[in-house]
Amino acid sequence: MANMISPQRKQALKDGLQAFGLAVAVHLAFGLLLFIGAWDWPRFDRPDPPVRVTLVDMGPMVEQRRAEEAERQADQERQQQAEQERQRQLEQQRQAEQARREEEQRRQEAERQREIERQREIERRERELAERRAEQERREAEAQRQAELERQRRREEERQRIEQERREAEQAQQRELEELRRQREEAQRRREEEERRLAELAERRAAEDAERQAREEAERLRLAAEQAAADARRATLREEYISTIRELVRRNWNRPPTTRPGVMCRVRVVQIPGGEIIAAEIVRPCNADEATRRSIVSAVMRVGELPYRGYESVFAREIDFDFRFDG
Repeated sequence: MANMISPQRKQALKDGLQAFGLAVAVHLAFGLLLFIGAWDWPRFDRPDPPVRVTLVDMGPMVEQRRAEEAERQADQERQQQAEQERQRQLEQQRQAEQARREEEQRRQEAERQREIERQREIERRERELAERRAEQERREAEAQRQAELERQRRREEERQRIEQERREAEQAQQRELEELRRQREEAQRRREEEERRLAELAERRAAEDAERQAREEAERLRLAAEQAAADARRATLREEYISTIRELVRRNWNRPPTTRPGVMCRVRVVQIPGGEIIAAEIVRPCNADEATRRSIVSAVMRVGELPYRGYESVFAREIDFDFRFDG
């Protein structure tokens, strides 16, 4: 607390103590004068001495005491006024200090409120940022989900398209096989008609020759004619069979960009009864590049099944045929 007393307050206290000491000294001096003045008075227990009267003029002393008393009162009044002034100044200082402290408190409170507002603003921004981040993540997740759904839809459409193309290819192949069967039946009918005419002609010739030749020669000629007809039919049917296979392979062939006109490759096909293809390979001679060779083998395997009904007589497990491409 002593450290909190201002210099003005200390000076005021010091002046007050000095004034108090001066007043005490004045009163002591006045009392001493009275005591000295009464020192020579006769004692009552002695015999009365001769009466001697000494008149003393007390006027100056009384005036001096009055002046001193007036001066003392004036000093007290000045000290009181000084003390009141000091008290007023101290009160003003206290009020100023109180106002300063209140202002400081208001400033600190305002600063604290601003800090609270800043913290609230930071928290609000962090919440907004977190909300925006969560919203962005939700949108990205939704976009990824939609993209995945779109990919699944496209894959399903692609699968359906491939399935539809496969069905259409199978249907087209079936139509081609039916057309080939129809053409084969028509060719068979024409061959039978031709054979019938040839037989009739042979019979007529045999009848004419029978008149000129002996029976043994006629029988030999008839047998030779029949054998020749059978061989011709077999050769024609095998050639038709090979041509049918070659045409099926050509239709299923996807020509690579590297293929040049003039390709000629011998192809060997391995099948089982019923026409199902189980293997295919290129055998010599073949002047095609590797990509063309692979494409020819792939075309054979895409055929899947060779014609069988109607070609039982010329069926073979391994069939070689020449694949040509002239551009």
